[in-house]
Amino acid sequence: MKFKFCSDGDCPLWALAALHALSSLPSQLFKTLLQHVMEEQPDDGIMEILKDTNLSSREECARAAAVIRWVVQQTLSCSCPGAQLTRDLLVMGVPRAHAAALADAAEAQREAYQAQVRSNGFMVNKLTDVSLAAGPEGTVDTYKLSLYTDDAFTGEQTKREVLIEKSQAKTLLDELKKAYKKMEELDVE
Repeated sequence: MKFKFCSDGDCPLWALAALHALSSLPSQLFKTLLQHVMEEQPDDGIMEILKDTNLSSREECARAAAVIRWVVQQTLSCSCPGAQLTRDLLVMGVPRAHAAALADAAEAQREAYQAQVRSNGFMVNKLTDVSLAAGPEGTVDTYKLSLYTDDAFTGEQTKREVLIEKSQAKTLLDELKKAYKKMEELDVE
């Protein structure tokens, strides 16, 4: 079958199996688990929540957390409305209370997710600074170009250094100027 939250494709077998296993939980216990996972609390708490169930092993707890995160992330990244997610999960055999809880969790995350996509959606790493220095001793006609980037998802800053020939630096600068001019033209329209 085709499901909207799976990019209009089939649901992976591992997710189907994990959702089926979670279906055996009472709805209140599932909601507690869901809240714990969505608040990104330590995974040890998951074992405590599931301790008196048939999902109490470390692997089952990890699988439960993974499928919850995956369903919510898939729902958001595929722009699947909560009502459609509920329908898709019901077709897959997930109990109504569980499906509704997952849809509510996805809807609660939607605004923050959309804001992040608007600000960083098409960016792998955000360039924050550039520096140029003479090449290392022993190299001829080179510059050391340092690129400082912030990872769009983790926020970690990294520094990458590249050695470029002086002639390539001039060509690179000319190309960047052309790209900048094109971007300004697009921004005006």
